[in-house]
Amino acid sequence: MSVFSSILKKFFKTETIYFSHYLSIDGWLTEQEAKGLKEVAALLPKKSVVVEIGSWKGKSTWCIAHGLKKGTINCIDPFNAAGEEGSKELYKKTQGETSLIEQFRNNIKDAPASATIKTHQGYSSDFIGSIHQIDFLFIDGDHSIEGCKFDFENFAHELKPGGFLAFHDYYPDRHELGPTWVIDELVRKSDQFTHVKDYDSLCVFRKNS
Repeated sequence: MSVFSSILKKFFKTETIYFSHYLSIDGWLTEQEAKGLKEVAALLPKKSVVVEIGSWKGKSTWCIAHGLKKGTINCIDPFNAAGEEGSKELYKKTQGETSLIEQFRNNIKDAPASATIKTHQGYSSDFIGSIHQIDFLFIDGDHSIEGCKFDFENFAHELKPGGFLAFHDYYPDRHELGPTWVIDELVRKSDQFTHVKDYDSLCVFRKNS
């Protein structure tokens, strides 16, 4: 077998493991959104710092981890199935018998060694000012306008110039949703961010240098 064939075989084996496990993790992330998280993570420099607000059972964490060359993913989540009105009922229904944090840790235990995953159990308000020099901020926590606005205002200023900012669940025709409101009213109207790409409802921006 040639060196190229060996590399190709290893690549497809790795991709199969990544994708099959992504499908097995409970959560709300389309294939395009999963691709988007992985692609953004792959653009980050080595020793990058990622902050994920809202991790649930680790579906998005798994995707980010597989894109990183080398870095730390800081996962902030109360792991208690709490949520805003309209979501908490679904969370309670799908949380399962085992504790959420145990499910999360089990789902990401085989993530690539290049990704150091740090679990911060609690609400985003508990970790303000504790993580600096962020390369990628993924906001997927409280989807109310107040909650999403809080996360953006308290974490986005820690983004490095050139760093990436992404929101999940951006729907242009649903202005009552936190991600949509924050993107349309704060992010797009700011001269600090440039829109990069949308992957279904995953909306990605880059902080201007």
